[in-house]
Amino acid sequence: MSLWMRVTILAALICAAIGCYVAGMAKGATGLLIIGVLLELTFWVGVFRQNSRS
Repeated sequence: MSLWMRVTILAALICAAIGCYVAGMAKGATGLLIIGVLLELTFWVGVFRQNSRS
């Protein structure tokens, strides 16, 4: 996967996580907070993932 595609996907993940956090806090929806945590976890795993081609 090219670098710009990876950065785009990671940026979308963190934006979605922040959006879920904001909506979850505003409405008191635990499900949105959990989804936000999962999206953020996916973001961090993607940031620190090693390339399999190395």
